[in-house]
Amino acid sequence: MTRPVTTSLPAAFDSRARWIAVASAALALVLVASMARAADAHGERQSLRAPSDFGARVLARVNDAVITGLDFQRAFDALSADGQAAVRQNPRKFLTVLIQREVLYQEARRAGLEEDALVRERLDQMRRAVLIDELSRRQQARAAAEIGGDEARRYYEANRAQFTSEERISASHILLATREEAEAGAARLRDGADFAALAQEVSRDEKTRDRGGRLFVVFRGRLSPELEQAAFAATPGVVTGIVQDADGFHLVLVHDHVPAAVKPFEAVEAGVRAKVVSAHGEQRLHEFIAQLERRARIEVNAGALADLR
Repeated sequence: MTRPVTTSLPAAFDSRARWIAVASAALALVLVASMARAADAHGERQSLRAPSDFGARVLARVNDAVITGLDFQRAFDALSADGQAAVRQNPRKFLTVLIQREVLYQEARRAGLEEDALVRERLDQMRRAVLIDELSRRQQARAAAEIGGDEARRYYEANRAQFTSEERISASHILLATREEAEAGAARLRDGADFAALAQEVSRDEKTRDRGGRLFVVFRGRLSPELEQAAFAATPGVVTGIVQDADGFHLVLVHDHVPAAVKPFEAVEAGVRAKVVSAHGEQRLHEFIAQLERRARIEVNAGALADLR
């Protein structure tokens, strides 16, 4: 069996105030996990791939307590997509975190922090937060179950602009100060000069000169109007005529031109369905809260807030 990690706590932790801070940090792990799950509701989170008996396996013992595969699974499920990816790369490190959390929990109980008034108040707040989160999650899950199989397709058809890739080009340019310099550069290109080499020699654009004038991927709306009009109308592989704008005189070589296109439904289906599920879940939750508010007896003392700034 793997030897559990031993954590040695400094003597200063014996103080009441420091122990309250430790307990708060341990409890915060639960709240952070809950917040991570809510914040990542739109992410590509996955289930942990594990053997069928993994939940029953004892991964570590910490005094009289055990950390099982089920504990590991539940902690994993509460993480964000990025957190889950990190655990997949180093599950042992995550187990170490769970062990450290357990030794903190045991020591907090040994110190009697459960009887501390401030800790009990925070525990009550945590309990309320967990109950609220679970009720909200169940309402949203019911809404997700009500979604028909073709609803994602209908959303896609009604919002095709959301799934349209922007028109773009990849290009290089040479920037010169005068038309005479630009004409001389154009003549050298017609005589067979290499565009990238010429850009490194004469271009005044310090940002692109050292890489041969390369602009990489450019979407519409990112260039000056004069330069954009010429570049997006150019034939790939053919140097444009001289283009003047506020920066000077340009020679442009377009390498590739990709028109705007609607992504096929099959390519975005998972994301569309997630969006639809989220929208339905939020709507169901708002309606549920409104229903509860109508049934509740609510009295607002506006005067009590009058002096709040």
